[in-house]
Amino acid sequence: ARGATVLRGIWGFHGDHEPHGDKLFQLVRRVPVVTIIIDRPEWIVRSYDIVDELTAGHGAVTSEMVPAAVSLEGPKRHGGARLAQLDY
Repeated sequence: ARGATVLRGIWGFHGDHEPHGDKLFQLVRRVPVVTIIIDRPEWIVRSYDIVDELTAGHGAVTSEMVPAAVSLEGPKRHGGARLAQLDY
């Protein structure tokens, strides 16, 4: 199953800078954000240009293969707990 989740932090820091977070009546958010996307490799590859553009100034990007996955949609079950056979 494919999908995305965004987790927004409330406090963060980087390098030698002081820790920072959101403030009341602030126009720009300065907190860490983690976006997790799960999809087939051929669809993930299509998003690389967008990710490069969004992280051109700063950010860290990691990419991992999920060796096994189970997803439930109501009574339907997709995937399984046995390891997938993927060509890296």
